[in-house]
Amino acid sequence: MMPAGRLTRLAPRLLLALAASLVAAGLSLTGFADTIELKTYDWRVRQTTADRLSPSSPVIVVAIDDESLRRMEPLVGRWPWPRLVHALVVDYLAAAGARAVVYDVLFAEGDRRTFMVGETEWTGQESDQALVDSTRAAGMVVHAAEAASSGARDAARALPVDVSVLPDRTARLGHTACVEGRPQTVLPFPELAQASAGVGHSLMVYDADGPLRRVVPLVSVERPGGGPVVLPSLPLAAVLLAQGLTGRDLTASPTHLRAGALDWPLMAGRLEEPDGTVRTTCRALLPWAAAAVGSDGTAALPRQSFYDLFLAQQELMEGVTPSVAPAQFRDKVVVVGVTAQGLHDVFTTPFTEGKMAGPEVHAQTIDAMLGGRQLVQAPRWQALGAMVALTLLVSVVGALSTVWVAGAVALVTGGAWVWGTVVTFGGGVWWPMVMPLAALGLAFVGDLGWHYVVEGRERRKVTRLFSRYVSKAVYQQLLEAPQLAQLGGTRRFMTVLFSDMRGFTSLTERESPEAMVAQLNDYFTRMVALVFAHQGTLDKFVGDMVMALYGAPVDDEAHADHAVQTALAMVRALAALNAERATRGAPPFDIGIGINSGEMVAGNIGSDQVMSYTVIGDAVNLGARLESLNKEYGTRIIISEATRALLRGQYDVRPLGTVTVKGKTQPAEIFEVRA
Repeated sequence: MMPAGRLTRLAPRLLLALAASLVAAGLSLTGFADTIELKTYDWRVRQTTADRLSPSSPVIVVAIDDESLRRMEPLVGRWPWPRLVHALVVDYLAAAGARAVVYDVLFAEGDRRTFMVGETEWTGQESDQALVDSTRAAGMVVHAAEAASSGARDAARALPVDVSVLPDRTARLGHTACVEGRPQTVLPFPELAQASAGVGHSLMVYDADGPLRRVVPLVSVERPGGGPVVLPSLPLAAVLLAQGLTGRDLTASPTHLRAGALDWPLMAGRLEEPDGTVRTTCRALLPWAAAAVGSDGTAALPRQSFYDLFLAQQELMEGVTPSVAPAQFRDKVVVVGVTAQGLHDVFTTPFTEGKMAGPEVHAQTIDAMLGGRQLVQAPRWQALGAMVALTLLVSVVGALSTVWVAGAVALVTGGAWVWGTVVTFGGGVWWPMVMPLAALGLAFVGDLGWHYVVEGRERRKVTRLFSRYVSKAVYQQLLEAPQLAQLGGTRRFMTVLFSDMRGFTSLTERESPEAMVAQLNDYFTRMVALVFAHQGTLDKFVGDMVMALYGAPVDDEAHADHAVQTALAMVRALAALNAERATRGAPPFDIGIGINSGEMVAGNIGSDQVMSYTVIGDAVNLGARLESLNKEYGTRIIISEATRALLRGQYDVRPLGTVTVKGKTQPAEIFEVRA
């Protein structure tokens, strides 16, 4: 069974644990703590994304990279290229059997330029029509729209949102209760939008501290004279197309986005824009699979250069075996977009390996959606519950053991929590790291403070009062539970023992003061050791008298027996001491012991400057009177009726009759205990 003292120490520790949890929860609401948590989020992304992309990923990136810009310039001029060029790549991918083509290039207006392609002159209108025709013929191309990322409208770029130009898959979505409002959008030019299998926005949003961690599946844009238009993101539009679904199959609640096999958790919130506008947000955490380029320098996702596909389509048109095998694109979702550094379509991510191009972000989003990967934030109440449990563990350990054990438990628990949050993060659940660790630290600091301020004060008081007056076992018990001493004073039913040396007065007449003190110290050393050996407490020395307590400051059910056993041991020890004295020619000592049991007041008694732990009361006075009666009766140990009635052991007890001691009117029955 756990000692009562330790149990009583739990209550304040539990309150400290709850206080630490509340403080940590409050800190988590501050921007500083939130920023630190997001940095640990980024660290966990880097720890858990090494092998999450399958070698058979359903997504391929066709990169308009620096090499493509360089090699295409002699053929069609500098970027932006004629739409005819994109039409040829669409034709190639359609012929290769791609499941969907996601074009992360905005074609907002008709091209008014004139181009020379080889020896043939093309107008911008003819070039645009080629892309429209290729898009319509392919039947699986999703084109990009632009959604404004700030609250300011750009009237020069914003085009009227004409729902009639949007393809059916995009224009008619199912129930969408969780969308993010945007002030404007820029769609593909009408003919291209109508020819597309889908239109999706390419909006990317940063968190407040910088990196891109969340995606916006749906945006809502108000249109003049009509209701809002809801646009899916490019990845979501591609997933709908790849699964053979339409917008009617999509539902978006404040907590989930569902479409066919897709089930992604959403996080609704509110965001204040720089101009003070408060806007509803509806985003999903992006379960990153890998950095754009791994540590070995290879691309994380399968990638082909745009120029290589353009050349391969030329080779097919000329009846030559293409240099890029079309089979690798069969049943794949192909994301075409700009990765060239000079075109600045790059974003900061949680990875340390540089920035990531927009098409690669879209590709990872599509890969996660089709692969069933998701990342959800642990419910706040569960996080709070786990945090409270951790702090309670540290506080309970602190109450039941030393502060250093509590510190070790806090370190181990904190390390286990960090490891657990990394493992669960890899499994798709984001548990907070900073808030529980802060709570653990606060709980330990609180426990440390309690040890040294509150319990330390009690320990110092106990040390000052009892370190030299009780046995080591009792002293250790008092250190573990200082409140057992009840220093303020309390009524206790206990036993008191008075032991007085006979012959001490004559000793002072014959011996020098130095010899007398040495002999007295030898006597006291032997007698006090016996008091401690029987769970007694040394109260005080008065001349040659020893006063001892049993049942205080620590409870002792056998206090009467322990007092009598001490007295018998003192008589035996005195015989041994006298035998030693006889060898030196010294006269023997004798002893008289009085023992009484009853209710006494025990506590810290004295002045503010000098205090001692002692007992007072009529029962104490009777014990002293019994000691003095030994001279009259020629005995060594006299006990009261109250003590005799409490004895559990077998002793040689002889009744002595009744006496009326000084200060009492009622006679008291007394007994001799013979050794």
